[in-house]
Amino acid sequence: MKPMFSIIIPTYNRAYVLWKAVQSVIAQTESRWELIIVNDGSTDCTLRLLEEFSDARIRVFTTRNQGASAARNYGVRLAQSPFVAYLDSDNIWHQNFLETVREAMEQNDDYVLWYCGQNYICYERNINGEWFFISQKAEPGKQYAADEIWQLKGADTNCMVHRREILEAVGGWDEQCYWGEDWDLFLRVFLAYPDGIKWIPHILVEYRQVFGAGADGVCAEARENVEEEIKLRRYLLQKWKHHPDFAAFKSLEKKAENLLLMRAKI
Repeated sequence: MKPMFSIIIPTYNRAYVLWKAVQSVIAQTESRWELIIVNDGSTDCTLRLLEEFSDARIRVFTTRNQGASAARNYGVRLAQSPFVAYLDSDNIWHQNFLETVREAMEQNDDYVLWYCGQNYICYERNINGEWFFISQKAEPGKQYAADEIWQLKGADTNCMVHRREILEAVGGWDEQCYWGEDWDLFLRVFLAYPDGIKWIPHILVEYRQVFGAGADGVCAEARENVEEEIKLRRYLLQKWKHHPDFAAFKSLEKKAENLLLMRAKI
């Protein structure tokens, strides 16, 4: 059976959460998928964990560590399906994610990208690996207008599905972008296909944000290193600041400048 969806999971030293992400793919009610896991140079037990999965629809590839965007681009080049979805290794899909997206496609196939809402869940993880729930917030999203997109509104990586061919058409994931790379891609798709994006009014993703001494990843590192967070933010600011519609530039630039002071007060 030819897969309808190619799912890309980039992962780096996330064995402790990767299992649940993969299981959420296996549990999908829409079974026509292939899962491409790009092990981005992990040094933990990621590969040993992945050996536990015997599903023939799962393929694992190992690359040197280059970051999530490079890993996603690598995975898409290997994709065999007409539609591509992404799942970060610390997040989870609801079991009807792919089915709901497919139903939206069947209603109107003129679009090139579809996206849904998510639950934003915060945890604290201590150095012993124990998780503690902090809070949960529903982020259903909406059909964003152009002015909203230019204010950094858009689809999270884990919520979007797109036609495979459009990624190359818009230049792929920006491999120099480590903060807001999903917004950057969403914006470029919007600029190329202004009528080609469709919001699905359902929450189908559990986005897990981890804080505390046991947190890891780019976001956690940025929280601990203010200069790094400023650098991550300013890359996007510099990339888009000259576009006349980038309404968010001034407020974000000011936020970056004040970040050191803000963090000093925490």
